[in-house]
Amino acid sequence: MIIKQLLTSSGPLLAYLSAVPVLRRASILQRFAPPPPLLDGPLQTTVDFPAVQPPAERYSVPRSFILSGDPVQTVTYIYTSPDNLFAAGIWTCEIGKFRIDFGRAEFIQILEGEVIVTDAEGSSRTYRAGDAFVTPKGFSGTWDVIAPIKKHFTWYGSGE
Repeated sequence: MIIKQLLTSSGPLLAYLSAVPVLRRASILQRFAPPPPLLDGPLQTTVDFPAVQPPAERYSVPRSFILSGDPVQTVTYIYTSPDNLFAAGIWTCEIGKFRIDFGRAEFIQILEGEVIVTDAEGSSRTYRAGDAFVTPKGFSGTWDVIAPIKKHFTWYGSGE
């Protein structure tokens, strides 16, 4: 009885498989293929961002860049690649407005505060805690920090 049921129910399945194009069947079978091998090389580990920002030194924007307020800043690098082309960390800034020129592409996720970012053409966007954006290499404009900012950042490039 079981053999009879297998033979009867396998007919529709075989008909379906013969109707499915060969490439689609191959992609279905690839789902069950073993995963690719891990990369060779020295043991690597992930780098976690700490729940609380480690102590960081405060620094000031050059006076010639400051348009208002006193936007004192801190930066903590959590990770820097061996070739110094990629970095990730935590940055803070006090209230103030300043001119900024990005020499690298940077991903930004605002954790606290509020900032109005204005490009050289005068277009502005307001970003608050929870917002994320990318500033491309070569961006020139202003940052107007309305409420003290804390952000996670990653940047890529030589900074030239």
